Amino acid sequence: MKPRLGDSNPALRRRDSSAGCHPAEETRVREGWKMTMRRTALGALAVAWAALDPTHAMTLTADGGNIVELLQQSNDIVVGRVGSVTDGLDERGIPYTEVTLTIAETIRGSRSGEYKFRQFGLLKPRPTADGKRKMMTAPPGFPKYAKGEDVVLFLRPAAAWTGFRMPAGVTRGKFVLGPGRVENDMANVGLFSNLDVDRGLVTEPDKRLLTNASGPLNPEAFLSFVRRAVQDRWIETGRMTRTHKPGARTLPPPSDPEDANPQPPAPTTPAPQTAPLDPKTDATFPRTGR
Repeated sequence: MKPRLGDSNPALRRRDSSAGCHPAEETRVREGWKMTMRRTALGALAVAWAALDPTHAMTLTADGGNIVELLQQSNDIVVGRVGSVTDGLDERGIPYTEVTLTIAETIRGSRSGEYKFRQFGLLKPRPTADGKRKMMTAPPGFPKYAKGEDVVLFLRPAAAWTGFRMPAGVTRGKFVLGPGRVENDMANVGLFSNLDVDRGLVTEPDKRLLTNASGPLNPEAFLSFVRRAVQDRWIETGRMTRTHKPGARTLPPPSDPEDANPQPPAPTTPAPQTAPLDPKTDATFPRTGR
């Protein structure tokens, strides 16, 4: 007799056995099932990305996206407005979506002015040249962009083979700015959880960020926190870490080789003194008029 679907999956077996159980238990089983499916989808995305560019395979996890991880994985952090979103095929026939961004502020890296980057997949399916099959859109769970959107992007290094770029943590590293709010596609869940930050670094606005479990954040407080974390090298000097990774001092990735003004490599030992903040970098994001 052929085994039933789910015989080898504990989450599916629990789902089958939940009929008639207490409502609270049924809710718990349902949430477990959703998490299992989510982890499976993210695993598939990781495999697909690694196949496209094995030299820069991405780490996609259902519970990633803590602010420390976003800072560790990104070599460009920019604030800007999406000018256009188009798609096409590159010279190897790989489908892509291209985003044109007008940068208002560079928090990390050397990007300025108009910047274009690509990610895998089309905006809409289209037939191949011979008309025998359809080329795929961006996989479910990849970031989506809209013209006129104001964003904060924590961008990973460009892939060596394709040149494609993705935010750190996939959608967790793409934040949309609106009047009085900034939020990623995961509703900021877990963004400031499991953190250990030196007390002397924390301001009153920071305290409200650090105690926020989920939902929109104040954009000025969020950008100020990120600016200081980058400029004063909180991650590199171990002054901000994940609580389950004590003493972790992972350096951010190096700048892309095509950068016009690549940043010098970060020293492996902490500086004896913290450099003062540059008041020019602490300006609030300009009003969008929306």
